[in-house]
Amino acid sequence: MKTPMLALIALLVCATISPAAVDLLPGGFFAPDDFGDWPASEDRTWLRWGQEYLVYVAEPGEVTITVTPRKVGSYEDLPQISITDPTGAEIATLKPEVIGEPSSTVFTAPVAGAYRIMMTARHRNPYELDVTGARLLMPAGTGGQEMHGVSRSAATYLFVPPGAKSFSIVLSGQGSGETAKCELLGPDGAVVETFNTTGKATDEKTVAVPAGADGKVWCMAAIVKGDDGVFEDFGYSVNGDISPYAAQRPEDLLCPVMRAESSVVSRERRDQNLVVDVTLYVDMDQIGDAELTLGVLPSEAVDGEPVYEDTRVAADSRRFTMGPAETLDMGKYTWELTLLQGGDEVVDYSGPWYYIPAPNYLTEDNTTLVNGEPFFARGLYHVDPEDYDLIKAQGFNCVQTHADNIDAVGAAGLKAGVALYWGSGPYTEKWQQKVIDNLDNDAIFSWWIQDEPDGRRLSLELLADCYLYLRERDPNRPAYTCLCVPSIYPEYGPQTDIVSIDVYPIGRSPITSIADSLEHAQDVIPGNAHWFIGQVWSWPNTRLVTGPEHRCMTYLSLTHGARGLFWYSFNDPNWHLPDQNPEVWAMCKVVNDELTELEPALLTPNIGEAVFHPAEGEGQVHASAKRVGDDLYVIAVNPDETPVSVSLTLSDLGAEVAAGAAEVMFEDRSATVAAGAIADDFDGLAVHIYKVIR
Repeated sequence: MKTPMLALIALLVCATISPAAVDLLPGGFFAPDDFGDWPASEDRTWLRWGQEYLVYVAEPGEVTITVTPRKVGSYEDLPQISITDPTGAEIATLKPEVIGEPSSTVFTAPVAGAYRIMMTARHRNPYELDVTGARLLMPAGTGGQEMHGVSRSAATYLFVPPGAKSFSIVLSGQGSGETAKCELLGPDGAVVETFNTTGKATDEKTVAVPAGADGKVWCMAAIVKGDDGVFEDFGYSVNGDISPYAAQRPEDLLCPVMRAESSVVSRERRDQNLVVDVTLYVDMDQIGDAELTLGVLPSEAVDGEPVYEDTRVAADSRRFTMGPAETLDMGKYTWELTLLQGGDEVVDYSGPWYYIPAPNYLTEDNTTLVNGEPFFARGLYHVDPEDYDLIKAQGFNCVQTHADNIDAVGAAGLKAGVALYWGSGPYTEKWQQKVIDNLDNDAIFSWWIQDEPDGRRLSLELLADCYLYLRERDPNRPAYTCLCVPSIYPEYGPQTDIVSIDVYPIGRSPITSIADSLEHAQDVIPGNAHWFIGQVWSWPNTRLVTGPEHRCMTYLSLTHGARGLFWYSFNDPNWHLPDQNPEVWAMCKVVNDELTELEPALLTPNIGEAVFHPAEGEGQVHASAKRVGDDLYVIAVNPDETPVSVSLTLSDLGAEVAAGAAEVMFEDRSATVAAGAIADDFDGLAVHIYKVIR
């Protein structure tokens, strides 16, 4: 007979060696043992964008799905949904007809398992979503989708599976002054962590799971406006030891046994070789007789041999990668990862891989080349052909244009960013024909795949098809895409060359949000060329942008790595820049003339960037340095209305200059370099540009 102590030791050893098996539901899901004692609520988040929601049917029977369209702003569009069964076959549809009125559809689920709601929500209006007779799971990280809403938020619930050690949560506003904050509550209802996007694009926190808090339900409290800004778009995504689905009711929660995801595009010299990122939500030996198999096939192959195969029957951790060590040949492939249990399929994942060679229209330092020559864009959105000569005279060198107007752009001495999406959906026959018809036109500097595809949640595969199509037919001009949702830049950046970040702070947020957004983009999508789209228009019911603000925003973006500039917009309904804001229109000419003189420096990357503060008091000056031959240029910007005096330490900008003089360009004065620094005064919104003379 074992003594009690020996029995306890034996029990602990057994638990360590043989963790408890997990009971899997059809489709490879499992549920919490304890859903907690959370208060019931009828509040619902206003969800936004096209998303894929999961409806899990535990017992065959009748399921009701109800959608209530809501209205934001002046939009009148309505969502549409398609419901598919576990095999992917469509079994029901729903098309609401009245904003504010609930619409329902009822279907009979013949088998238990994961059914899916494919939500098509064009443009901006949100919706409430409810399900009876089944569990409703909302994406909170799965498939690159975040839990996303607008204007109204309710509490949502998260499942931290057994054995979890830590997880991370990223809270996001949408930028341009849209802020959000909330609290994460543990299973006991106590606040574990707080999130706040005020002053930054996202707020990410890593959360350690306390002993006894795993295998239970946690709560993201209702999301509200940050400390300033406005409350509109918000979202959060999770990663690590936590289910990638959220629920509006704790009793709906489930966790998949695993998740497998991959980037879509690999481009030589920019990205590493593609792999599948595997996340297990339980230890592999808790599944029992488990096997993971990965196969990769060329997409055009029907019954061809895989170009790569791998099998695993054990894993040292819950997160690892699988994939070929060697780069595959250029083209499109399909990968498929299957989890087997006792030889039977539990769940499988698949996706596209695109292998694309390095471009020859971007240099190693991401300078854009046009017809083989370095190019720094000074451009405008929404310009009609009759205004091209005016735009040219104001110092701009490029415009966004329809394919029909490319010749007129060239005749005005401008370069064309061809908006392929105007009048045609991405990758449609009409979209492709625009490329074919204009391949030989030297007025084109870039092909614009789609405007704000991240805001519309367009298919990554669709965008990659567009990108591959362009690369195969035109190796000499870059693909350009504007992005607007900071939290999902990493998903949408790889399907293009130039990522242009739109930030419109005036009337909504501090000018420094430009710096935050550009730095965030460079952190999470470092392989792209980064441009900036600035604000010359006004948000509804807000004041006009001023001339000094325009100059300040221009140079602030340059101090944070912008390699090209566009401005939104010249012409829109009830808006014509020269008439509605003549002060900014005049400043555009001043700034463009300065940028033209500075162009040799602008065609080089920053060698260093820093934010300087005064020795006493508040304030900040953002600065960067560029080198052209033996010349050193320093751009310094005060983004605040309050004057400030600072000392710019050149070594902090990657430049070693102990003493000398500096021409203060465009100001008819000079400054002194002493003890390796330039000391100067900055009025509110002031910009100083120094050319250091050695």
